[in-house]
Formats: sequence, C-alpha cells, structure tokens
Amino acid sequence: MKFRIPRNSLFGVLLRSPWWVSMILAVVLAAIFAALIPREYVFIALIGTLPILLIGLVAAWRQWRIPSQEQRDAVLRQSQHSTWAAFSAQLAQAWQAHGFEARDPEATGVDWHIAREGRDPTLVYARRWKASVHGLEPLRQLAQAMQSQGVERGLYIAAGGTVSPPALRFAREHQIRIWLGDELSLFLLGTLPPEHGAEP
Repeated sequence: MKFRIPRNSLFGVLLRSPWWVSMILAVVLAAIFAALIPREYVFIALIGTLPILLIGLVAAWRQWRIPSQEQRDAVLRQSQHSTWAAFSAQLAQAWQAHGFEARDPEATGVDWHIAREGRDPTLVYARRWKASVHGLEPLRQLAQAMQSQGVERGLYIAAGGTVSPPALRFAREHQIRIWLGDELSLFLLGTLPPEHGAEP
C-alpha cells in the first residue's frame, strides 16, 4: 500500500510550500535546539530536523520539475482554441500517461470515468472547458452522476474563467475538485497538480 502524507499535516503543508520554507524552518529549529538544549544532547536534537530537511529536498525536486509559466500559458491557449474532439483526445492521452484508466462513463452528464490502481474512481466533467464563468448547473450534473453511479469523487476541468461562489461551495460540499487553468496546464504538460494531487 502506498504511503501518503496527510494533506493538512505539517509535512503535507511543507510539501506544498516553496522548498526554502522547509530549509529555513530546519535552520531555525536547529538554532533553537543549540541554544536551549544541553550540549551533550544537541546532536540528538538536531537529528530531529532531518525529516524537515528531507521534505525540503523533495519539495525542491518537485518544484524544479514543474513547467515554466510560459509553457503553462501556451498549453492553455492551445486548449482554449481546440475543438472538443481535439481537447478530449488530449485529455485521454494525459490520463493514460499518468497511469489512469479512462473510459466512457455509464452515467449521463459527465465525460469520463477514471481510475488508478489502488484508488477510488473519479467522474470527470470537462465539456465546458472554454466557459468564462462556471456556475452551479454543470457541477450539479456531475454530483447527480456521482450519486447515480455510487462514485464519491468528482473532477471539474476548465481552461480558464471564474467559478461562482455558490459553485465553489457546492463543489466543497460534494467532494468535487476543480482544475481551473493552472492545474489543467500542469496536467497536460505531464505533472499531476499538487493536492488538491496531487491526484484526482
């Protein structure tokens, strides 16, 4: 079974933060330990900062691999000018590249049923990816499909625009993640968006 760091734990927060935050925290803790702990125990205390240093190195490695802003803007522009057939084919390729099985859903009102070994399936709605405003209606369709299929997780994909506050609240209440612009560009360029998933 693959170990996952809880999202809201200290290490989970540090993994999503700039890598240098972990490094500074480790140095500050080391300085506090050196000042407050008897000299014979300082080395043992300093060992306690190693997990934070390791998290900083992992975060740096992940962030180094993230595509540049120029690349992300370019892929979003391309997707916004694509037809649905071209965009859906691009998404299907990306699912496969990331190790997901993507198939047509049994429920109406959504575009994919995706699953990855060891994880619960997710229903995906992406057909309004070009919209400038994303409201409640497509999210309600997705939630209804999730309920009818007994699927607990949903994903709404958009290349840009804004999500209305009621839609954001609805998504939070119904375990629907939203990939808006940045998350979509990362995914199409080969990097799973940070959790939010790091994964759908």
